[in-house]
Amino acid sequence: MDALIEIANRAVADYGFRQAALWSPGDVAARWELSAEETAVLEGALHDALDELPVPVEPDDVPGQQERIGGIIRAALAG
Repeated sequence: MDALIEIANRAVADYGFRQAALWSPGDVAARWELSAEETAVLEGALHDALDELPVPVEPDDVPGQQERIGGIIRAALAG
């Protein structure tokens, strides 16, 4: 889960990385050595959350968005 949250945090702050996570999740999953369950979250709940973010996320909003998306990841992996 830590790697997935790190990916999400970076994707919130860095629009270019967000594009890679959104459109090449298989490559991101392989590079970060995600489990099948984590990859499913990356391609599902995390993809949806990242896709809804504004472009760009304002610097003052980054920590709040990172926390919100971290909660989505934790909930998806718990369920």
